[in-house]
Amino acid sequence: MGLDASIVTAIGAGRAVIVPGAQRATALRFAWARLQQSQGRQVWISPEILTWEAWLARQWRDAQLAARAPARQLLGPAQERLLWEQVLRQLAPPGEDPELLRPHAAALMRSAVRATQSLLTLSRSAMTEEESLLATALRAVRSLCADRGLLSLRLAPPEDLGFLAPCLPPAIAGQQRLTALQQRLQDLYWPDAALLLAPADSRIATPSLFAAAHLEAEIAACARWCRELLQQDGAYRLLVVSAWSDPGAHTQGALLWREFAGGSAATVSDEQRRSLLAVEGGEPLHHQALVADALTALACLSEWIETPALLQLLRSPYFDFGTAGQCSALQLALGSWGLARWSPAALHAALIGQVDKLPAAARLQSWLDAARTLLREAPQRSATRWAETYSECLRLAGFAAATALESRDAQRLARWGELLDEFAGLDAVSTPLGAAAALAALQQQALQSTHQAATGDAAITLSTQMQDPLIRYDGIWVMGMTENRWPEPPRPDPYVALSEQRRFQWPEAGVAQRLQAARWQLGRWQASTDRLTLSFALQEGDVRHRPSAAVAAAEAWIQLPAAPVEEIRSLATAAQDGGLPAIAAGDRTKPLRGGLARLSAQQECAFRAQAQWRLGADQPALLTDGIPSRLRGMLLHSLLEGIWQELREQQRLLQLTTAQQADLIARHWQGAVLGNAAAGAAWLAPQVLQRERVRAERLMERVLELDRQRAPFTVIQCERETLWNAGGASLRLRIDRIDDSAGDRLLIDYKSGAAESIRLQEGELRPLQLAAYVAALADAGRPVSAAVLLSLKPADLKYAGAATNKQLLPGRIQEVADWPAAEAQWRIALARLMQEHIGGTVALAASLDACRYCHLPALCRRVAASETAAAAESGDE
Repeated sequence: MGLDASIVTAIGAGRAVIVPGAQRATALRFAWARLQQSQGRQVWISPEILTWEAWLARQWRDAQLAARAPARQLLGPAQERLLWEQVLRQLAPPGEDPELLRPHAAALMRSAVRATQSLLTLSRSAMTEEESLLATALRAVRSLCADRGLLSLRLAPPEDLGFLAPCLPPAIAGQQRLTALQQRLQDLYWPDAALLLAPADSRIATPSLFAAAHLEAEIAACARWCRELLQQDGAYRLLVVSAWSDPGAHTQGALLWREFAGGSAATVSDEQRRSLLAVEGGEPLHHQALVADALTALACLSEWIETPALLQLLRSPYFDFGTAGQCSALQLALGSWGLARWSPAALHAALIGQVDKLPAAARLQSWLDAARTLLREAPQRSATRWAETYSECLRLAGFAAATALESRDAQRLARWGELLDEFAGLDAVSTPLGAAAALAALQQQALQSTHQAATGDAAITLSTQMQDPLIRYDGIWVMGMTENRWPEPPRPDPYVALSEQRRFQWPEAGVAQRLQAARWQLGRWQASTDRLTLSFALQEGDVRHRPSAAVAAAEAWIQLPAAPVEEIRSLATAAQDGGLPAIAAGDRTKPLRGGLARLSAQQECAFRAQAQWRLGADQPALLTDGIPSRLRGMLLHSLLEGIWQELREQQRLLQLTTAQQADLIARHWQGAVLGNAAAGAAWLAPQVLQRERVRAERLMERVLELDRQRAPFTVIQCERETLWNAGGASLRLRIDRIDDSAGDRLLIDYKSGAAESIRLQEGELRPLQLAAYVAALADAGRPVSAAVLLSLKPADLKYAGAATNKQLLPGRIQEVADWPAAEAQWRIALARLMQEHIGGTVALAASLDACRYCHLPALCRRVAASETAAAAESGDE
């Protein structure tokens, strides 16, 4: 991950860098900080990275301080909107409702800004009523600003931006081209400077193209990709871009996190989650609980009080009307009365009647009386006075004061204060307001404002903004690349002449413009990473999608493994001797995914194995508040690996003192945690990790004591991977440990879960992994004399397995008289099992025991299995 040389040069020269949005500005600042740290700096000057509007506002303020600009009031977005609404009321046709045009204020503002950026002369091109309305309204707004000494920088023509003349020219990044206004400013004030940064030539990545069955499968594939890359290198920075508009960015972020964290999601704190995944783009303020509850409280002071608002107020953790139990009792009482809304007098009477029985009723009524007294002081008041009144009303209710706020709520509380300040600023363009009008204006402002909680330098960034990434990422995945989403359909601006939109290359003006912008976007993604993946979902509800033709032909998109219910059901109802097509020879050139887990599943139930490993019907992850069993196994394996790589032989174990052994275990426990950080160890709550450390230390003490009782041995191999070919395909195996005891090689496999029954001596592949390890080692010319499981369950700690001599190890060791013959028998059974799996066999499990914990019962055709099992259990009882 790095910065383009042109951006580095611009920042080094002290120029402000103009970026498309606030989110990209944040990403660029983090990238600059990483660059400074990589160069050994601990302190550096923060670069000026801003949006175009923010940069103009900063230069204006500097010019004001230096007396280089006339004294005018700079308008904020809320003030500007109110000004447009005032103008539109005046422009309503005679005899029509003055509020007729007011809902169009936001759209007209956006069109006016775009027209100003393109230096359009709207009065000349206006032909339709809509185009004439924009021209007339913009002229009226500018006239009103001039009369009142106001300034909207977004609507300012070049002649009003003369204060930029002495400024250092900015460097504009992330735009396909300069706007006409920016080009005019360059010609006027910075003729020798290039405003638009030309990205340095870089490698153009060839994108990988994937099709998923549906959105959830697309997100799951993206999450696996993120996890695999971060497991390779935790310092990677990844960008996930989504063209999906529904669900929203934060919902997509939650889905991505659920798939990314898997079974570890419940053990990861919010702060750890935010360090791994950040979602760009804020949420509307009225959607955020703290702000929504504050607005609800103020709404309860209106002329009529809605019962749902009262219930929300009592449920809110940000107010203090009593304990949770007291507030719950009052909620039940309000609900039992059955009124949808209350007049203040009726609610007062109802609450007063419940004061003796419901303490929360007394507190709520006391607050309502005090707050209404404040509201009655002046029926008409300025926005500033209303903001002060609202703050005092909320203070009387103990708003956000009863509990310690976590970081994001503290930021939202600060943003609520900023919202009240912005609301108070309406005094510059408005007359005194009544109670209803003031509250409606504040609610509308919250509806139009957004807030993005500050986050750290997250490993994964999810964005729904289809913009230039600006910086190089270690990987970029773009989702939702359907033909109806990318390029987006044309949506010409109804208030600006279409010919003018196309003349200035507005992307939304037509198909050609959308396609040109999309190709530029694709080029920027390709230049910003060496790993670019594009994906789309084949199905969205009842809608079938096709991939974007702007990228490649439909046949170029590779189908991601999926588990459509229809495919699994058809598999389940297939004949016993039928099944899936055989795995193609070309797909068997690499080791099969899943290793021995595939064969184990095939051994238990061929249908389940094919559904899981061929069709992707994975078992849902088990969530826990403690430590996931898979992570526990990984930690114990790493701990034992570290201990025996240091000791190497039993003799050194026997020489350890109690203190030395404790130090040995503690050191390698820390190593195990660090080594498995990306797998989830770093996400565990401190108390969970501490509890697991104590458990592991006690367990290791018992394991080492068990090894002290063995015959002398030397550990010759720990956690070694090997490739095993059997039955026409290969599997990647990881053998935990091999010991040498007086010339006998002993294979040891750690088992952190429940121990399996040992039937190898009877010719059965149970445990299957021991038989496979023996066969793989024999094929590699490294035969063993014993294959055992070391159970790491505290309640059942022991060795169990098969050996040429049962005296080789303590525990439940089954002696195999003719080891070579047994080994040959295992090899034949393993090869047959592998051939059945790659051949697509889907026979159902022979034993109903395999059905007890199957995750596909609803799709399996063995209807009688559950009934038989239930009858058997009933008979046992």
